[in-house]
Amino acid sequence: MFFYKSPIGTFKIGIDKRVGKYALVINDVIYGHYPNTLSAADDVYMHVTGCYEWDSLDGTIEDVPTDIYEWEKV
Repeated sequence: MFFYKSPIGTFKIGIDKRVGKYALVINDVIYGHYPNTLSAADDVYMHVTGCYEWDSLDGTIEDVPTDIYEWEKV
């Protein structure tokens, strides 16, 4: 599982066994399913997650991870 502590809360990317895909979870709400972790992390970086609170901050936050390799892995 991967974690990113953002200004709006904790983001998680991990496998959702119910659907067999990776889930992007923001503050305990699933915002999407992805074929891989890279795609999920890219949506976070591009601010196209479907979470208005995050997506509306596009261009205003520094130090957003550019890809999954900058997330914390647990």
